[in-house]
Amino acid sequence: MSTQERILERHEEYRVFSWRPKFSTRILITLIITLHVSLCFWGAWKHSPTIDEPAYLASGISHWEYGRFDLCRVSPPLVRLVAAIPVRLAKPKLDWKNYRIGPGVRAEHSVGRDFLIANKERSFWLFTLGRWGCIGFSLIGAWVSYRWANELFGIRSAFAALLLWCFSPNILAHAQLLTPDIGVTALSLAACYAFWRWSQSPTWLQVSIAGCLLGLAVTAKTNAIALYPALIVGIFIHALTLKQLKTFKTVGQVFIAFALSIYMINLVYGFEGSFRPLGKYEFFSSTFGAEETNNRFQGTLLEAIPVPLPAAFLEGVDLQRRDFENSHGNMKTYLRGKWYDHGWWWYYFYVIAVKVPVGTWILALIGIGGIAFRASPHRIEILCYLIIPGAMLFALACSQTGFGHSLRYVLPAFPFAFVVGSAAMQITSNRWQYYSSRTAMIWLLVSSLYVYPHSLSYFNEVAGGSSNGHFHLLDGNVDWGQDLLYIRDWIKNHPEARPVYVAYWGNLPLKQMGIDFKEPQLEEGKPIPPGWYLVSVNHLRGEYRLGKSEFKQIYTQSKNGSISCSTWIFIQK
Repeated sequence: MSTQERILERHEEYRVFSWRPKFSTRILITLIITLHVSLCFWGAWKHSPTIDEPAYLASGISHWEYGRFDLCRVSPPLVRLVAAIPVRLAKPKLDWKNYRIGPGVRAEHSVGRDFLIANKERSFWLFTLGRWGCIGFSLIGAWVSYRWANELFGIRSAFAALLLWCFSPNILAHAQLLTPDIGVTALSLAACYAFWRWSQSPTWLQVSIAGCLLGLAVTAKTNAIALYPALIVGIFIHALTLKQLKTFKTVGQVFIAFALSIYMINLVYGFEGSFRPLGKYEFFSSTFGAEETNNRFQGTLLEAIPVPLPAAFLEGVDLQRRDFENSHGNMKTYLRGKWYDHGWWWYYFYVIAVKVPVGTWILALIGIGGIAFRASPHRIEILCYLIIPGAMLFALACSQTGFGHSLRYVLPAFPFAFVVGSAAMQITSNRWQYYSSRTAMIWLLVSSLYVYPHSLSYFNEVAGGSSNGHFHLLDGNVDWGQDLLYIRDWIKNHPEARPVYVAYWGNLPLKQMGIDFKEPQLEEGKPIPPGWYLVSVNHLRGEYRLGKSEFKQIYTQSKNGSISCSTWIFIQK
């Protein structure tokens, strides 16, 4: 009997189960997936467009209309291309008067606003269609989470990973939007799963699938670039343990996979501007640019090298790098009631500490402990294809210390933790761990569904819950402009609340979209007039972009307010 067979016999909780689900198992999987999709469909319909979504949707439509990728270059186009498909079939009105192109030009937000004005109230339905079109990405993440956990640990872990994906408040929050975050999260996990499958069966077909998925992940969002060094390190460590470092076939297949991923990136962009010499670009970040030429590679041996990537992709990386450098301190970081003109390497550790459910933390710790201290036959594989890629995705966000922002920047690391944490459910030999893992799963489900559909505003119980989230973080962590329709419905259902004033945080053209709120007219240092007030928590905390400082006094002077839908509601008598 081999060593691995003895391990499997002694530690049955880690036995690998084949992919042959029973009929009852398929029924349960279907019920969980159906509920997840229903929650995403409902949330997509009930929430108004967030700050970035108009730019994404209008840009996606422009890609199909003109075959160009000038708009929204700061982010790759895959998800918005998918979102635009059902919207184009609905024949929206289009207005391209502010479509401007040129080096460093960022016209996507102006074009997005024009799209809203042109389609008026129908915009809400068009965004719902676009969001529904992107739910498929979440299904990919759910399927891969279940499948990978099942093959590593067993059926109980498979259901745990599925539940962690389908009911995590942070997954639910972004799965109902047409932003690229769930797309890159699901495809990053799928790419690493494909590379793990390749390590088990190194065929040319398997490595081709892995390479294509890696390329698609990068075309969803550029932070998936972190998977390249992560997979190189992981494959090296795995090959080292198997003593296959000198295998020419292995090295060749990895090269083919990476080459296919580059081809896939170019294919999604239609090869627009591919292989342009490096010296022909005009850069705007300090990383790639220089004061004299806006290209630090000009006059060097590298200027003639053709870049095997689309021009819009490389230009987007440069623009994103300029934002994260935050050289002039224009981008602000909010943390615990204060604003800063810089971020910190530990900022996203704080974000996940307050935004991730306590139940998820417990499962992750038990799962990691079980893998580390039990003789799991897949320990090295888990390290190479789950822990290292997840950690690298998280570390990339932490390395951008120019400013700190939303949890969505580290969201791609989450499913890797879900699969590792699912191992906790397979441990049956320790009674304390057995009951702790089940309790943690129930806690997670109750905590998440209690807050739904306001999952974007979720904060765990240790942080004081969602009603106190605005003390810790702001913007996309709490109010991203998503609750406009809830505010409208609240006013309609409370006729006694008159006069009512609304301080909405967002840049939507409200009057053109059929919504006409009366905004409070306040002056600093003067008493607040009588009435009902619905004020975004971003205004209360003096958000630096769209916030209005005069609204801060509402929070300091009001004593009888409450948080509802990320909005401060109070009566001034």
